[in-house]
Amino acid sequence: MEMQHFDIAIIGAGPAGCSAALTLQDSALSVAVFEKSTFPRQKICGDGLCDRTINTLKAIKESYLEEFLAKHNPLCIKQTKLTYKGRSYLVDFKNFGYISKRVDFDNFLFSLVTRDCKNTTIFEQCTIQSATKDDQGFVLQDGEGNNYHAKIILVCNGASSKIARTLTNEKPNENMGVAVRAYYKNVQGIEANTMELHYKKEFFPGYLWIFPIADGTANVGFGCKTENPICESESYRDIMENWINNDEELRKRFSESERITPIQGGLIPYNNGTFSCVGDNFCICGDAAHLIDPISGGGIGSAMLSGRFAAQQAEICIKNGNCNKESLLDYEKNLRKRVEKEMTTRASIQKTISNHPWFLDILAFFGRQAWIFNKIKNWYL
Repeated sequence: MEMQHFDIAIIGAGPAGCSAALTLQDSALSVAVFEKSTFPRQKICGDGLCDRTINTLKAIKESYLEEFLAKHNPLCIKQTKLTYKGRSYLVDFKNFGYISKRVDFDNFLFSLVTRDCKNTTIFEQCTIQSATKDDQGFVLQDGEGNNYHAKIILVCNGASSKIARTLTNEKPNENMGVAVRAYYKNVQGIEANTMELHYKKEFFPGYLWIFPIADGTANVGFGCKTENPICESESYRDIMENWINNDEELRKRFSESERITPIQGGLIPYNNGTFSCVGDNFCICGDAAHLIDPISGGGIGSAMLSGRFAAQQAEICIKNGNCNKESLLDYEKNLRKRVEKEMTTRASIQKTISNHPWFLDILAFFGRQAWIFNKIKNWYL
């Protein structure tokens, strides 16, 4: 088959890839989106959509947010309940977010690309196996041996992206975690506008979560760093189930519940305060760029933001006729301006408490005083 040529190739059609394609919909550029799966497809996630997710969707096109809310009616979340050693602390959000099943949100974004991006060719069930640099950009080859050429590639294909690691010459991120989750019904004591995070010192920055869904079910899961020695000796599924069964309060709340989906897992590429996202003719976005919050584990908003910024800079570079690393660095600079401070701060908190678990007890002790707790909350948020 004759090689197909594009201005920009987007590898992966998750939130980062779709945000990039949607950002380019009014450009004069030819765009290709390569996705190894077909939509709708499952993604292991807590299903939380933070304010950055909402704001990025609005920035792409304000009507998209209105359309999403009308179509999927996600649950509005206004606070988080943190529980440690039987004591709970309520954290009100400065900005509200939503809970929506990730399969629905991802499929919604992809449907916008298929409907609105007339300049985009979509390749589903098409896994890009290699990206080879040439003088004009990259030659991509899929699993069937088909070749495609692009002046710039945006690598948005997730935490285990071999292409991203090859391009940046990086080893797999040592700040990697794993999360497992399942959907339950009839969990007692759920508050409709409140997410729950349950902590144990030995698993920090990991936690057990209970997130309510608009249909009355709950997303329940557990995530932890892969280097945690406990997680090396027990399965994540067993840790999650044992936590629920051995905690007196949770055991009561789940006594009449029913798990309605299997417990499934996925990788969490925590950010450690460093960025390596660009090179000649390429940008790396989303989970492939390790943009997961080091404490909360959230990453959809940063993924969407990175896809949007990368697309904007790629368009500028192609129009200017210069797609080298120096020209693309503004993508990385813009991303740093928006997320580096919070990522660095939270990575420092994560490292401090992970190395000195007793510090969590100190935070919990002082957190009992409302004015101190509010200071800690405002500093973190």
